[in-house]
Amino acid sequence: MQTLRIDLSEYRPYIQALQDRLNQDGVYTMSMTDAVKIAIEKAVEKLLPDVKINKTRKKYIEINF
Repeated sequence: MQTLRIDLSEYRPYIQALQDRLNQDGVYTMSMTDAVKIAIEKAVEKLLPDVKINKTRKKYIEINF
């Protein structure tokens, strides 16, 4: 499979904010790529419920203190 390179430079502040929020409560440190993958997965689950996603990112586990 060929690597997809999308220019998300204009969205960098939003991706970083999402990454920071995920890293506040998560067990594992999420990269910006992981944050984008999570956002895409959530959108696909909501908008395309018949589509099954094969998740390849780190597992996001939330810690509740």
